[in-house]
Order: sequence, then structure tokens, then C-alpha cells
Amino acid sequence: MTRRLFSGGEIVTLTAESGDAVLVEHGRILAVGERERLLGGPAGPAGSAGDVEEIDLGGAALIPGFVDGHAHLELSCITQEQHLQLHAPPVASLTEILDAVARRRAEQGRGWIVVRSSFALDRRVAEGRLLEREELDRASPGEPVAVLAGLHVASLNTAAMRLLGLDDEASHASGMTVHRRADGSPSGVFTEIWDLLPTATVEESRSALERHARRLFGAHGITSLSTISTSASDVRALQELAEAGTLPFRVRFHPHVPRFGSMEEVLSLGIASGFGDDMLRFGGVKIFVDGEGGDGLGRSFDDLKWTQEELDDVVGRATVAGVQLFMHAVTETGILAAIAAVRRQDGADLARLPAPHRIEHSGDYVPVERIGELAASGVGVVTTPHFVSSDVVERDFQPLRRLVDAGIRIIGATDTTGTVPEGASPLANIASMVNRVDDLGGPSPHRLSAEEALRAFTDWSARGQGEGGVKGVLRRGAHADFAILSENPLSAPPERLAGIEVLGTVVGGDPA
Repeated sequence: MTRRLFSGGEIVTLTAESGDAVLVEHGRILAVGERERLLGGPAGPAGSAGDVEEIDLGGAALIPGFVDGHAHLELSCITQEQHLQLHAPPVASLTEILDAVARRRAEQGRGWIVVRSSFALDRRVAEGRLLEREELDRASPGEPVAVLAGLHVASLNTAAMRLLGLDDEASHASGMTVHRRADGSPSGVFTEIWDLLPTATVEESRSALERHARRLFGAHGITSLSTISTSASDVRALQELAEAGTLPFRVRFHPHVPRFGSMEEVLSLGIASGFGDDMLRFGGVKIFVDGEGGDGLGRSFDDLKWTQEELDDVVGRATVAGVQLFMHAVTETGILAAIAAVRRQDGADLARLPAPHRIEHSGDYVPVERIGELAASGVGVVTTPHFVSSDVVERDFQPLRRLVDAGIRIIGATDTTGTVPEGASPLANIASMVNRVDDLGGPSPHRLSAEEALRAFTDWSARGQGEGGVKGVLRRGAHADFAILSENPLSAPPERLAGIEVLGTVVGGDPA
């Protein structure tokens, strides 16, 4: 097989290895060093120069491919095919949403309409509230419609409520908030109904992935990601693409319990985290310790999904089975419950996991006074930097500087679901970490350096998957996964980070 030599630009390795060229063979990095040495005849790593295909970077920067620590790959792609996308902005009012729903209903006829809109929608529209069911009934009479503000809050019409078993007298699932009027009737606004909505078929999921995965993720320089899979159809679609050799990047899938199935059903398969191959692996299981962290309209409370005893048991069974957990927690109570559950496990069992259990969003929502406990627990700490720019946040929201100073290798995640279209770009997230401002417009004390921010979406994120040294860095033996950028993010002025272009993505030495 012909070896490839990437040269003619800046090489960013994030390791002690350095040089102006990277030599690739069989999808792995054979050597990093000076071009002349790597091409130095039979004695050099390249052997004979005639056996080498040289790729001229044209002055661009070659960095480790981005590793997205937590995304919703299948959902993001399905959203492009099936969901009505009405983000605010550009949408400025509920009237615009209702008009768009009415037009879609006239075009579509019968069946579900799912609208994907923005987090904190009530604060982004002129009316300053969410839609109620009667308004949606008029836009979609007799047929179901759900308007999602993010994934955790939704407005449903009467037909949707009936199909989902959320009628006036229905008993609602634990952890769901049902907004009621003075007379006790549901207004149509709910939290945590996503698990009840219909899932895509294998064919629908596969088609959506084929059409959109490369554009939504690969084009941003992402060469590996952890996806939250919500159904067996999602996993089957990923498997079919992997078997056909058409997955555009490496994927670790994490079934979402309970939407995917029960914890008992997943663990009964006997599959431990890491099962699979270099393109598609079982990563572990995603669970919710808490949910929205409030009622969806600004009132905060601890909407825990488990008692501490139940959570301890779930974490214990997953640990013994060798299954890494992604534990969603956005409240102090939820984060502390997850920490406690991990610390109660046998150290030897925890050590056998390919990577520590993780608390998703803990890097965003942990109170600064709890950072020491978080660091001492050894759990993976996950952050989604673009959350800072998506809405007004408190001063100590996402205290990344304090986390890194405490010795935590934070895991960068886009957490993109289609709700925040620009959120899928690691470079945009990196720029957010480096350029964060405080509420007065000055430099935030939680800013990171460019190298720390880059590591969060490369080296540190790969470690959070249990693949440190294999992904997220450029070194001998690592996957030849690269992002080719218009400028070196480590030397570019901070204000230019968000404008750096991804010129190419390379997976296993091949253009992706």
C-alpha cells in the first residue's frame, strides 16, 4: 500500500513529537518529523520515495481531528429530513411558528409534525411565552404537532396529547412537568416528553445519515464522536453504514436508557464498552440523573429520576458489566448524586472500565464550591461551551478555568441535536472558551488558553472515550485522523478563532 506524506504546512501534534510532516500507512501514523528525513530513502521511515504519495498542505495547518465527546448524530440528521426547523432567531414570534405549522399541515396532510426550535424559546419571542394547545389545535386541527424548545420542553396540541397518553386525566411519568391552568386542565406545555415521540425507521435513519452526517459533522473537522442513540433503528443504521464502508468518521454509540430500552435489556446483551472496531464501537449507556432542572419556564427544582439507592444500583450494575455511563446532570443535587454513586463502587471494578464514568454537563453546571469533590471523584467532566453564548448565563456558569486548574481534563462536546445549528462546530466552541466575556463585556475569569480549549476537543475528549493516545493527538501509532485548517488555532489571534476555516477532514489517512 502506498504511504502518504502530509507536508507543506504547520503540524500541530499536541505531543512531544514535532516536525513539518506526517507519514501515514494503513490508516495509522507511521512517523512525525522533518520531511527530508521521512523521505530519506530506504533508511528513512518512508522507505523509497517512490512509494510515497505526498499531500501538499499549501501552507494550511494540520491538527488532530476533532473528537466530539457528546453529540446526537442520528437525531441531528433526522431533523434535517423530518422536522420543521424554526429557530429563534431568525423566528421572532409565536405567530410565525403557528403560520409555518399551518403551511406544513396543508402540504403534508395527516401525521406528526415535529417542530425543532430554540432553548429558552419563551425569552426569544415577542409574546414572552410558549404556545398553548388551543393555538396549535387551530394550526393543526385533529392531527398531532409538537413544538420543542430544545429537547426538554414542548408544546403539544390536543391530538398529540391524546396519542401520547397525556389527556386531562392521565397519570404522567415521574419527572415530567405538566403545566396546568387555574381550572386544572393541561395548557399543552410539558417537560420531558421527548422519549414518547415516534422514532425513525432503520431506512429513514440510514438515509438521513448518508445525506447529512458529513455536512453536519465531518465538514467541521470532526473525525470521531460519541453519539446518543435513541433506538435500535439508529444503531442498525450505523452498523449498515459501517459494513458498507460509508461512515464518514468514527462513531461510538451510547444507547439512551430508557428511550432505547431498559438498563436490564442493554446489560443483558453482555457487551462491554469498547466492543466493535475502529469505525463503530459500543461506547456505553446514557442515563438521566435529572432532567431540565426546572419546569421549563424559569422555575428551578431538582427533577431527579432516581432515588440515591436506585442510582447506586444502576451505576453498580453498569460498572460490574464494564459499561461506561454517560450520566446527565444539570443540578447541584443531580451532580452530587452521580458523584456519590460512583464513589460507592468498588475501586477494582471501576479500574477495569475502559474510561471513567462521566457526568454530562457537569462542566457547565457544577457550583464552584463543588469542584474539589468533582475532581476527587475521578469522573469524566463534560462541557458544551456554546451554551455560554446561547443565552444569558450566570457569572460562574461553566467555570472552565477553575476546573482545569483543579487538574480536570475537561471533555468538549457539541451536544448538537439540531436545536443550535452553529453548535456542531468544534472551532466555534473553542472560540467560545478562549474569548468568553463577563456580564460587563470584559474578559471572563473562566477563559481557557487556545491549547487547553483545543485539547478539550481532541486529546482530552479521546481520553474520555478510553482512546487517549490513539485519537486526538499526532504520534506514531495513532489513527491518521486530521483536520486541515486555514490557520493554526494555537498561534492565531483569539478574535480570529471563530473564523478559521476547515479546509479538509482526513480519517485513517483518507479524505473524508
